Amino acid sequence: MQDQIKDIEVCWAKQLQREHDDICYHRRVSLATPVVAIVGGKNRLGYWTPANQTISISRHLIENNPWEIVLEIFKHEMAHQYVSEYLDNADVHGKGFKTACDILGVHPAFAGFGSPRKDHLAAFKGTLPEKAQTLLRRVEKLLALGQSSNESEARAASRKASYLLNKYNLDRIDKEDTNASDIRYLYLHSGKKRMETIEKLILKFLEEFYFVSCVTATIYDARTDEEYRAGVLIGKKEALVVAEYVYRFLLDTSGKLWQDFRKKHHGQRTGKVAFDSGFIKGIQSNHEMMFKAREGGALPGDTSLPIAAVRALRVQSRVENNREKTRLFPRLTKNRSSFRMDENAFRQGMEQGRKTHIHRPMEHKKDGITALLNR
Repeated sequence: MQDQIKDIEVCWAKQLQREHDDICYHRRVSLATPVVAIVGGKNRLGYWTPANQTISISRHLIENNPWEIVLEIFKHEMAHQYVSEYLDNADVHGKGFKTACDILGVHPAFAGFGSPRKDHLAAFKGTLPEKAQTLLRRVEKLLALGQSSNESEARAASRKASYLLNKYNLDRIDKEDTNASDIRYLYLHSGKKRMETIEKLILKFLEEFYFVSCVTATIYDARTDEEYRAGVLIGKKEALVVAEYVYRFLLDTSGKLWQDFRKKHHGQRTGKVAFDSGFIKGIQSNHEMMFKAREGGALPGDTSLPIAAVRALRVQSRVENNREKTRLFPRLTKNRSSFRMDENAFRQGMEQGRKTHIHRPMEHKKDGITALLNR
């Protein structure tokens, strides 16, 4: 057993050295590759020892947190290494250290002075203001109404939920209740080496309508010593909660609808990409309906918000989120793909998408927004 523990710790240390090289490349920084030690202790999560050029990372941290959190702690210690190598340890906890954190892309929640401790994790994970929690509970109740078999009732509930999210964000701007350090990110761990087209399509849809920026990335899993692909959501925490819920709902729903389509077409295996593309196009059509009114008018129904204001809100949100995207992925590249369209599958998928309204699935009441809020 002890040998197995030592073996996995060696794997973690080697991975962190690879991460060190990768961070230096992407941030255009030259730092000597350090010795990496995996150490005991639950409170002190990491520390830099200049005398022997060692970054020590807590075993407890790795075992109990996703790898992206481990990397934030690791980058904090790299910032101390930067101060040692470039400032001769003259500014360990001053402006020089802050500059080093900026250069290495350390999230503000982890850029505090001193060794990272549990309060750094708490600052990043944070708790939402009561007003935001109340909003999300109201949204979840509306999503429950979206289960109605009456399509007009389901559409009205979905529209009201969207209205509440838009209004909340507009109110925050009016009160100047915004802060760049409020922007967070969330990896949607898939445990897969390759992301499906439907996952990428949903991310693109979320970016357009749910106040988040989205990318796909490779992330290490310390439990399996393997790297996997994952979607990454970037935005304010309340936006991340809703976007993650919508992502999982659409992923689950699209899978079920595709299986239904296959049964009706005698086990058809081809056309899934076209079906999924049509499905998301139909969902997108539902969301665009509220913007059909003339420019400068109000959203239809009993939810009156200026369309121009909502569009401006989306633009501002995208600007704020993209700053964090640049911090996380300074050398981000775009990949384009193409496929042969199965027109029948696309049409069928689009028809199903137009009939689908985001709601709380009856069989997964414990997986709703409140569950994500309280994790």
